[in-house]
Amino acid sequence: MTIEVQRILVPIDFSPHADAVVEWAAHLAEEHGSTLILLHAYHLPVEFQQLEGAYLPAEFWTNVKADAERTLASHAVALRERGLVVEECVREGYPATVIEEEASRQHVDLIVIGSRGLSGLKHLLLGSIAERVVQKAHCPVLTVKSGS
Repeated sequence: MTIEVQRILVPIDFSPHADAVVEWAAHLAEEHGSTLILLHAYHLPVEFQQLEGAYLPAEFWTNVKADAERTLASHAVALRERGLVVEECVREGYPATVIEEEASRQHVDLIVIGSRGLSGLKHLLLGSIAERVVQKAHCPVLTVKSGS
């Protein structure tokens, strides 16, 4: 049996653990000649949305998206310097849902995701993004565990 991994989706949350995820994905891409699709999903936690009188300036989402695009681009540059083909995608939405949608839309063969990012109370409130992706994705998912 031959396993072809032409397109790898790499969700990045910009946590301290993201570098390990990117490195695993890059290694696999080098081995298989794959295209890497770097994805960052940003959203406003439900807890904040429910605060009465919460005010966000008009340019808030524009700035959040621009910052995410810059940070994602810095990861992409380093990967392209290694000779890899890299696409970038920044989307607003609940991360697990965005990852599942992009995996289908982009026809990826593999998702490489960190097994941790958020911790403590945030993890309890939001649940595990990686766990949901493993359960719902249409393709194999490699979870990368980085040091504590």
